[in-house]
Amino acid sequence: MKMRMVKCSDVGISNCNFIALGNDIDEVEQNMLAHIESEHKDLLESMNEHEIHLLKHRISTFLGRSCGCGHLQMP
Repeated sequence: MKMRMVKCSDVGISNCNFIALGNDIDEVEQNMLAHIESEHKDLLESMNEHEIHLLKHRISTFLGRSCGCGHLQMP
């Protein structure tokens, strides 16, 4: 099983070096969302529902298209 990862900077949070790691896409997505909820609460509070949906979509899209190394692989 290959390791997956996503960084805050991958999803548009450029002032944070956090990296969510795991073997399962769902695990990494949940780790990233938990981090954002705890460490970037002010950002979430400033976003509307649509913007939060787009943030979650960026996380899942990045994980779905990445090789797990933290770089986006375009088809």
